[in-house]
Amino acid sequence: MRIKVIGVFAVLALSLVASPAQAATTWPGDSATRTADGSNVFGKNLSGLSFESANVVWAVKNSPSTLYRLVPSGSTWKVDQKRSLHYQDGQGDPDAEGVVSTPEGLFVAVERDNDDGDVSAPKILKYGTGSNAVAEWELGGMPEVDPNDGPEAISWVPDSYLTRNGFTDDSGRTYDPADYPGHGSGLFFVGLEATGEVYVYALQGEAKLLAKFASGHAQVMDLEFDGSKLWAICDNNCNGQTTTLAISSGKFRVTAKYNRPSTLPNTNLEGFAISPSCVNGKKLVLWSDDDNKDGHALRSGSLNCSG
Repeated sequence: MRIKVIGVFAVLALSLVASPAQAATTWPGDSATRTADGSNVFGKNLSGLSFESANVVWAVKNSPSTLYRLVPSGSTWKVDQKRSLHYQDGQGDPDAEGVVSTPEGLFVAVERDNDDGDVSAPKILKYGTGSNAVAEWELGGMPEVDPNDGPEAISWVPDSYLTRNGFTDDSGRTYDPADYPGHGSGLFFVGLEATGEVYVYALQGEAKLLAKFASGHAQVMDLEFDGSKLWAICDNNCNGQTTTLAISSGKFRVTAKYNRPSTLPNTNLEGFAISPSCVNGKKLVLWSDDDNKDGHALRSGSLNCSG
């Protein structure tokens, strides 16, 4: 954007479109982290993570497109199930970047078909027990970006939280789930890597865009809803920082920014998930490293339950 005014008018114009960057503070949990997988189990390209329960984690690899079900194995996590992913017609190699487990099933955010990698094709795919998607939605309303800079993150927020806190769409209308029949019991939040923006969709026969907002990062790699707030993570382009966001005056706004734990390597962190269980005042946190640094793609740490 170009500002064509000067002096006090320019300052006023800038104040309407920008706000000072929020300073990052210390990670609200233990500084200690550790590897959480065996040596070279996943290789490169492990991306999104999502807890189904305290003892089940889903992970996706974007190339080749693979879905993993992980279960605890001592202090690490082992692969319990593994399957290739395809589109609903049984074809293609979806560039699976994010995954979220919801009461309505398992959903994956994709940027493109790896078999046609020069074409951007942002979608959400739903999976059951097989390799082929059981439903898919095209994601409209996003700007045109490089095919490898599209949807990178996905989370799901229940209607109960949104209505209780007075969420409003971008038209200023207070969200009423009854306006979106067949959408399930919550909305999907999709992070666009290229801009760091988050797009909110109701999945009906098509994906209905309700709102978009800034994550607090120049880029966003994963999203996680912990029951009371939304977390957004950036990779080594932002030194592994996370933000938290909550609803204020109807909109999701950044409430805090945190540095990564001091022992967590500053690598290509593309996945982030928080356990639903609190044990001794701590929740388990998992990060996935797309680069598979030192032969490990999964790392674990902790978060204060009050964080």
